[in-house]
Amino acid sequence: MNKKPLFTLLIVSIGFASCSEDPVLPTDTSIPTISKLEYSSEIEPYPGQVIPWNWNLFRYYLNISDPEGISEVILGVKGDLPNNAEGDFSNKFELLNHTETINKDYDSPKYYFQPGRDEINFDPFTIEWRGTFSVATLPILAGPYQLSIDAQDINGNKTNYELGTNYQTIVFVERTYAPLIHRPHGLPDVITLESNDALSLEGGIMRTDDEFSTPLKFVWIKLADQDVVGDYKGETEQIVYEERMWGQSLRLDKSGSELPSASELTFNQLLEVNPMKLPEGKSNFVMIVWAEDEAGNASRKTIPIEIN
Repeated sequence: MNKKPLFTLLIVSIGFASCSEDPVLPTDTSIPTISKLEYSSEIEPYPGQVIPWNWNLFRYYLNISDPEGISEVILGVKGDLPNNAEGDFSNKFELLNHTETINKDYDSPKYYFQPGRDEINFDPFTIEWRGTFSVATLPILAGPYQLSIDAQDINGNKTNYELGTNYQTIVFVERTYAPLIHRPHGLPDVITLESNDALSLEGGIMRTDDEFSTPLKFVWIKLADQDVVGDYKGETEQIVYEERMWGQSLRLDKSGSELPSASELTFNQLLEVNPMKLPEGKSNFVMIVWAEDEAGNASRKTIPIEIN
């Protein structure tokens, strides 16, 4: 029996089978990139951004890109500090916590999302706490909020906070019902003192006449080498030269001597009993003022100081 033709046929069959297999495709491990818009200098919201009292929203300006296509974007809003208010004011304000998930199931006239595109721009996208598209049911608490941006591509690759591939920052929301930290109009933004002067400045902290305003509860004043985002959590390299506290904080684990008034305080009134010493050998530093009311609304203001 001639076996050679059968052997040849077997080899040819194997060859055809191997040629018909699909080529192995490389595995996509690329992660979506979150960046600024082409015409912008930075992503917005930016670190330490102050959301002024006459805004009722967070505005997002940014670009997200991925060569394989984007399937989902997640915008997170989280109150950066808990609120321990009790009694009459505990249920009159909202510490805003919200997640906006934008994917194939997203149905809102605010934004049309087309899954699979290799690039999308938010120019802008908004998360609002008043009006038709409000995500809040009560007036929101003034103070710090942590905002995050994540994205996922069509292959499931997702940005990650631990790996530093997502975007996260802290902003500070101002409200007209929060404590007002003020200085008289017309004064320069920077306070100039002589090296042997005591720290003395005009201005102070007051409860406003807004219908939602509540009595003052806590004041914290410190002198530091620089203004740092999130310094109230003590997780920074900021150097604090002097600090004073009055009252009991509802947002921080801090307290001090009794507040002289729950309606209006001057800086000089607070500091005359226990003055702050100016740091020796320093020509530039900042005075940082943090104030809270009985509902937990927090206000913060930084005042630069120069020494001649």
